[in-house]
Amino acid sequence: MEYWHEFNNFQFQLASHQEERDAILAKIEVLQAHLELLKRTNVLADAFPIWHDGEFGTINNFRLGRLPKTPVEWDEINAAWGQACLLLHTMADHFRSKFQYRIKIIPMGSYPRIMDSNNNTYELFGPVNLFWSTRYDKAMTLFLTCLKEFADFANAMDQEKNIPPEKRLRLPYKIENDKVETYTITQSFNKQENWTKALRYMLCNLKWVLFWFIVNTQFQPLSMSSHRSEAPVVGPVDKKQSSRNRNA
Repeated sequence: MEYWHEFNNFQFQLASHQEERDAILAKIEVLQAHLELLKRTNVLADAFPIWHDGEFGTINNFRLGRLPKTPVEWDEINAAWGQACLLLHTMADHFRSKFQYRIKIIPMGSYPRIMDSNNNTYELFGPVNLFWSTRYDKAMTLFLTCLKEFADFANAMDQEKNIPPEKRLRLPYKIENDKVETYTITQSFNKQENWTKALRYMLCNLKWVLFWFIVNTQFQPLSMSSHRSEAPVVGPVDKKQSSRNRNA
């Protein structure tokens, strides 16, 4: 009788320890998954930090746009576009098997190009003169279209996963044709203030898409490092940025 009492007591303690072990293992698994997410978040956010500097949107501390009182040099604007193109291309290319990458982003450092669905290529860098402005405007509009198409794709993926409508990716600023909200992204016959605001809104949309990408992919940070090497920073711009950051 005493034997069976001790045996039952042992079985009870064993079951309790097993339940405790399973609970600890489950918690470790959740924490490890969360840690991996944080690692990816930190690496990607660090690779392409999107923020603002006064009235300018910035990516990797490069300002995008120009103002009458602050005539940002073309080297810096080109570097900003180069980073934005590399980021959007990286995300779109990751989903190549699912996303219809209709408009191709061609990241080439500070001299990116955009290819439309008919394989026509447009330069997304300056300086821009009167005769070249149409091609530059076309390149910016195509970039905006590609960003919207990828955001629509992301929203559709959320829908497939039965994510509630209020939690699906929605861009903070509406994109329609060459406009972000009510501001056109083209430079020709446009006020610099409005062009700069459109670019700032565009970068904000790009940041939202980046956060969606981080949460929904198993993207490898090492791949990001190899891609970033394809976008060399122009020396003079880098020096100006460092000086501006020290003075900030």
